[in-house]
Amino acid sequence: MKNVNLKILAVLLVTAAFFSSCGLNKMIRDYGDEIAFTPQVNPLENHGGQIAVNLNGRVSDGYFHRRAKLELTPVLRFEGGEKEMGSIVLRGDRTSAPGTLVNRGANTNFAFNETIAFEEGMEASELFVRARVYREGREDRAVNLPERKVADGVINTGQRVDKGHDLALSPHGYEKVTTVTRSANIYFAYMRHNINWRLPLNRQAEHEQKIQELTDFLKKQWEIKSIEVNAWASPEGEVAFNERLSENRAKATEGYVNNLFRRLERELETEMVKPELQVTAKGEDFDGFMRVLNASDLPDRQAIANVVNSQLAPAERERRIKDMTIIYAEIEKLLEPLRRGEIVVTAFEPKKTDEEIAMLSTQDPSQLDVKELLYAATLTDDLQTQLAIYKSAQRLFPQDYRGFNNAAYVYLKMENAEDAAKELERANQLAPNNGHVLNNLGVVAAWERDIENAQSYFEAAQAQGVRTAYNVGTLMILKGDYQAALTSFAGRTCTHNIALAHLLAGNESAAMTNLDCAPESAQVAYLKAVIGARRQNNNMVFENLRKAVQLNPAYKEEAQVDREFIRFFNVAEFQEIVR
Repeated sequence: MKNVNLKILAVLLVTAAFFSSCGLNKMIRDYGDEIAFTPQVNPLENHGGQIAVNLNGRVSDGYFHRRAKLELTPVLRFEGGEKEMGSIVLRGDRTSAPGTLVNRGANTNFAFNETIAFEEGMEASELFVRARVYREGREDRAVNLPERKVADGVINTGQRVDKGHDLALSPHGYEKVTTVTRSANIYFAYMRHNINWRLPLNRQAEHEQKIQELTDFLKKQWEIKSIEVNAWASPEGEVAFNERLSENRAKATEGYVNNLFRRLERELETEMVKPELQVTAKGEDFDGFMRVLNASDLPDRQAIANVVNSQLAPAERERRIKDMTIIYAEIEKLLEPLRRGEIVVTAFEPKKTDEEIAMLSTQDPSQLDVKELLYAATLTDDLQTQLAIYKSAQRLFPQDYRGFNNAAYVYLKMENAEDAAKELERANQLAPNNGHVLNNLGVVAAWERDIENAQSYFEAAQAQGVRTAYNVGTLMILKGDYQAALTSFAGRTCTHNIALAHLLAGNESAAMTNLDCAPESAQVAYLKAVIGARRQNNNMVFENLRKAVQLNPAYKEEAQVDREFIRFFNVAEFQEIVR
């Protein structure tokens, strides 16, 4: 330091001798005392990738030579480079414009305001002001004055967004409980309730096939959830008669089901478990008649519907329908399928146990379908096992995007963005514009600080129904719009990034509340140490910084240059933690 002072003194003495004939020696000699620089913030701060360099200056009265000009240039110097900003010129009252006029008889204030882009390494930097003074018209004989340090480093807390983004796992689609339903109809003759298999409707191939499918379904002997038996009459008869007729048809259909079970038990040579039948006589099927009428190609169907619907009394309505059968032979054809008994069997599809699925997923994945295989990955918390399962899904089902997207999900959990990006490229080829894939592509872009592309991906994913508000909030932090970030985080609490947004928005209390309930991590502990430094709470700094470096030793190197801790750089306990 002594050598530096001697050099500055030598420069001032030589410069003073050079300018003595010009009357500027006093300006040169008193530069360090008569011009003051005050940064609005020190250290400087990075918000949204931009550093606002705002300096206020003051020139003491009687200092400035009336024919002198003084150029002042702020320079941010950091390892590997420097950033020189635009200059301002101060001028005496007997010089010409441009420049800020200095009143020799009073203090003169001036300001410097410029915004520069943040660059890697600027955290450990120093802001200097370079100065050169000359008599107007003699710029070629200007002399550089000693640099003045005015600020120390750049706080980069606004960029400390962690990687706790919301990731999108494509749904496996597997159901632990799946019910399967089969149904068939038995048709009855007009005003009859006995089953006649020679009836034309019962002999139609499609109806015979339905009966056979129902029989084959029962042969599987799956656990039956329910068996419903419903029966109807067509609506052209008398109401009370139709009620009795539908009851008798229901009984006949019930008898068929019971006989079917007895026959299958003999055929399969086993006792079958049959739940109690749910038998319902539905009466006349007027709604069914109106549906088939409106769906028919009868030219007068609308007129017929109007006539029938205009009758409020059921008996009159039934008479009108019966009359129509005389006028329109086609109506009888519409009524025939309504005279039926219906059998509905619902059974539980047999499933592998979770233990079986988990075992097969790693030992013989070919025994699983794609839904079972994707589901298997959710049965373990081990990321390597999950990844192996998704790789099997890719191999066995190469056209299903989910194996690739979900493998990317695991890679992102491992903070491996490079391999995640490769998986997502294939997933996006298989399922363009899929919301889950787009969200994860946005996460990769966000980690690479490609904010614009990340936002585009998140917005596209949101349009596909994926909730991306939290992820968008992290981008708002990086952009320096902390209120917008908090708006995106609405309804969420207890994460590092939410706490960070509150801190940057000036609410330390809310930041601490969220950090206290957030999952423990190196990032959480480090941010608590930052808050401790802002509160000048030594214990809070050292306790949390020690925890942060224990969880992630890389924080030692970061803390050494982090200007949040500049007051502690020379404190022994701080040095012990980061050494």
